[in-house]
Amino acid sequence: MLLILSLGLLPLGLIAILASVESARDTGAKRAEQTLAKLDLKAQRVNGLLSRSSGTIRAASTAIALTPPGSSICETTLLRLERAQSSIGRFALYGNDNVPRCATPEYSPAAVPAAAGRRSLIEIGEEGEVLRFVLWDDRGAIEGAGEFTREELSELTYIPGTSGNFDLELLQGDRSMMLRSDYQPGPLVQSVTGLASIAGERLMMRITLGAVPISAVEVLMILLPVMMWIFAAIIGWIILDRLLLRPLVRMQRAVLAYRPGDTSLDLPTLKTPAREIGDLGRAFDQVTRTIARHEADLEAAIERQSRLVREVHHRVKNNLQVVASLLNLHARGVANEDVAAAYASIQRRVDALAVVHRNHFAELEDNRGVALRSLISELGANLRATAPASAGNMTIRIDIEPFYTTQDVAVSVAFLVTEIVEFAMFCGAHPVSISLRAGASGSALLAVESESLRGEASCDPDLVDRFERIITGLARQLRSALDRDNERGRYALEIAVIDKGDG
Repeated sequence: MLLILSLGLLPLGLIAILASVESARDTGAKRAEQTLAKLDLKAQRVNGLLSRSSGTIRAASTAIALTPPGSSICETTLLRLERAQSSIGRFALYGNDNVPRCATPEYSPAAVPAAAGRRSLIEIGEEGEVLRFVLWDDRGAIEGAGEFTREELSELTYIPGTSGNFDLELLQGDRSMMLRSDYQPGPLVQSVTGLASIAGERLMMRITLGAVPISAVEVLMILLPVMMWIFAAIIGWIILDRLLLRPLVRMQRAVLAYRPGDTSLDLPTLKTPAREIGDLGRAFDQVTRTIARHEADLEAAIERQSRLVREVHHRVKNNLQVVASLLNLHARGVANEDVAAAYASIQRRVDALAVVHRNHFAELEDNRGVALRSLISELGANLRATAPASAGNMTIRIDIEPFYTTQDVAVSVAFLVTEIVEFAMFCGAHPVSISLRAGASGSALLAVESESLRGEASCDPDLVDRFERIITGLARQLRSALDRDNERGRYALEIAVIDKGDG
């Protein structure tokens, strides 16, 4: 809608813009002509001042050079210069010896050397307060010198009856003389600048002033296209807001209010001629109903899967416990101690696997993995309960930080702890210390320490060889290097963990 209105008003806006541009061009040209006319008049005054001064001095220079010092010709020439310039400027006239013959009172020209081949010099003083000139004859002898102050030139260039609101400046290279600085720019005043040459382009005069302010008609012509576009935008916005944006906002609020689990979308009644918005609302409602059906199907499938997994873990845990109980019964009924010890060794490993499944089953709902603290604590209690008579008094100290890990890692850790503790039972039954500390990111350090693990402990060589091969294989399953310290009797390795619990 806004595009349609803008295209409808575009021809009228273009006509108004073109008329404003053309009017501004004409006004700018007139202002430039007025500025250059004023500048030329002021430059002519300065040029006339310099021409009259140099003409008078050159006309009298021959007579002054031929008369002896003290002649009245010099003073007469000074009087003529003062009358010609309306008492503006200070002058000095020279004789053949390049020494001033006479000068305006209180004027002492600086020493100027002779300059062969040079006829005149015009320059702005370093401070920008005076304009100096020097004249030489054909032989390079000085004919005269003079200067005009900034105040005198400012008064000379001012045209009575005109506005003094302008800036006027003499320029010569990097030097400048500000003759007037009264220009004050305004919000509707256009600044106009012009340049004119003086003394054969040895000096430049620059003027800056404000031209005639923009008239009310010009302002109206310039603002008219903008006003039309603004009105078009307002009308278009009102139409779009009432008929399109507000219904869409109400629909957006209804969609944002939708939460997973809602069976339908509570859409408000939309009063809009745009049928597409109503169709969009009905499409949203249909999508939400479809999502609700799919969510219900997914929840049912997840529930069935969860029950199946819990049932599998429960059956595995029960079967392992049954196997462990059978092994225990057979071990009690065997008279041979070696056979009973073999049954007990197998029972410990089945117990270790059962403990893993029992702990995994306990954490299954939270989906956090297997809690290593409870796993190793329960494993230590089972190992003490199934220890042989020779290790009945062996203690197991446990210092475990609350870490969780996957079931695969937990199985390998359980078997590794069982193998090391059982080895300690058969090699002196000294106290065993099991610790788990935080390691690098995503890992923890598992350490088992006992005097039975020292290198000098008395053990069956076959048992030692089998023990070393088993724990080395378990370390490979954990994808970690086993750190052996035979002097301390300590085994340590890094294991992967999921996160650290609350303790």
